[in-house]
Amino acid sequence: MVTTQVKIKAMSVGRFNNTAHAKFHQTQYDLISKADLPKINVSPDMLKEWKDAIEVEVEITRQAQASVITREMLDKDRERDEALNNLFGIIRAQRYSHVGAIRKAADKLSVELKPYFGIQKEVNEDETGLIRGMEKDLTRLMPEVTALGLTDILHHLHDKNEEYEQLIVSRRKAGDMLNLPDTKVARQNTERIFEAICQCIQASYLISPVDADRQFISDLVTAMNHVSSDFRETFNKIQAQRKSAKKKKEGDDKNPSDPKKPGDDGKKPDDGKKPDNGKKPGEGDTPKPGREEDPGEDQV
Repeated sequence: MVTTQVKIKAMSVGRFNNTAHAKFHQTQYDLISKADLPKINVSPDMLKEWKDAIEVEVEITRQAQASVITREMLDKDRERDEALNNLFGIIRAQRYSHVGAIRKAADKLSVELKPYFGIQKEVNEDETGLIRGMEKDLTRLMPEVTALGLTDILHHLHDKNEEYEQLIVSRRKAGDMLNLPDTKVARQNTERIFEAICQCIQASYLISPVDADRQFISDLVTAMNHVSSDFRETFNKIQAQRKSAKKKKEGDDKNPSDPKKPGDDGKKPDDGKKPDNGKKPGEGDTPKPGREEDPGEDQV
């Protein structure tokens, strides 16, 4: 009786963009399709269903990239990002305002909106929802919004966000004419088929009475897990690069307006005293033009 088991590592691909999602499944498909199917209890029909689902995802991405509407969406998304940059930039800058009320309002907005800083880098469809969530949060911060004069910017951002959503709807209708499902539905279908195939592979290891077949299945699972690890590592690297770029940008935005503290420039703080050069006060000083020299006027 077999007491050991193989485990295909769970792979959360929900945050992958559409291209990476389809590529992940295509890579796994290429690996499994070359296996001895009877040994893993995967039928040719299951493989075909999986392949068809992957091709639907690829076609959706291809149509999206080629669509005129998509180009309009990219332009609209750029306008949204510019509005967000403007909004967050003003909040950061006004934290150093000499007017106490404005500085206090900016500090509060900075804390409350911190979860939304950097949403310009999110997947475009996710950005739409995040902007709506931010708008909802801002309804209880209207005094601070008014204090910083952000009302017009927020109206502009709202308009661009809704225009972007209308373009999404238009593109979806265009996809309906090609009988293509919604991206979310297509991805869920691909995941469903892959999950079923994974269960067949894992179960085959348990029920197989042949040691050589179990070794074959174990090697296949190891290779599949390597694929998942490679994709996960690539995704994490991309996310880390984005996070690093975001921090760098925030630092660049902050430094020019960040008032220097004494000693920030590497010099000792000035205590108001002139360095002692061995001379008595007034000795060696050039008299100020136009009036007589007052020996003690520069000592303070």
